[in-house]
Amino acid sequence: MKPYFELRRIRDFGEIISDTFTFFKENFKDLFKPMLIICSVFILLNLVTLFVMQRNAAEGVSAMANGTYNNDFDLPRWSINAFISSFIYYFSYLFFNFSIFIITYSYIAVFKEKPEGEKPTLNEVWGYYRYYFLRAVGSSIVCTLLIGIGIVFCLLPGIYFGIVLCLVLPVIIFENASFGYAFNKSFTLIKGNWWLTFGVLIVLFLVLLVSSLIIIVPSAIIQQTQLLINPEGWIWPVFILLMLFYNLFLLSYSLVAIAISMCYFSYSEQKDGTGLIDRINTLGMNDQSSHLPNEEF
Repeated sequence: MKPYFELRRIRDFGEIISDTFTFFKENFKDLFKPMLIICSVFILLNLVTLFVMQRNAAEGVSAMANGTYNNDFDLPRWSINAFISSFIYYFSYLFFNFSIFIITYSYIAVFKEKPEGEKPTLNEVWGYYRYYFLRAVGSSIVCTLLIGIGIVFCLLPGIYFGIVLCLVLPVIIFENASFGYAFNKSFTLIKGNWWLTFGVLIVLFLVLLVSSLIIIVPSAIIQQTQLLINPEGWIWPVFILLMLFYNLFLLSYSLVAIAISMCYFSYSEQKDGTGLIDRINTLGMNDQSSHLPNEEF
């Protein structure tokens, strides 16, 4: 039997990283099911718009190679198609990544309320996702504006606010809080833990960056080589397959959300000790403490 995973406890840097991957591994199937289903619309939109964007690029390169760029090539139509497809793609890509974080936080919020041995269901995660989506979108817009202002005036304040405000969404979803409360709580939690959070996020982003290069580099090489050698003979099935793999890889961004969640629970335990209080209150209640090891004499 797998040991009970305790969310609410104090962790150091190494424990946050290791517990992030442990939680990801133990909940991979149950977490990715709602992700694939809820994000399927965004994945489909990404694939379709990427196909259109690459087809437009191939048409442009072919027209220039054949010398028909200023004759038969319909530049206005090509420009409009390129703009529309690019807009839809980046809009869909933004909400795809955003949904990954909301779904992960929703899953963890349900997980922490579940009895030992039970996992969140699709309907439960979907219910949390719908309930918090608009609140999370509005909060993220405000946070993005604040971070953007900090970066414009001076880079360092933008980086500082970015690390602090990454805790806003977990507070909103885990505590069913308003933006104002979550904003203030983020500064309280991050006090004395800014560099720890910064280090955790750097490590996770580096891991994801190196992993993504395995898919992005071959795709870029195939794309550029085919466009230069034979733009009319573009290998669409290969490209679509690579892009599908890349979109599925984006689901691994949930690792960042899990790491931020581990930071939240660790810092909350430091400040409030809610996990310790709950464990004290459940002493002697066998159905609530069965995850603890039996005493041996």
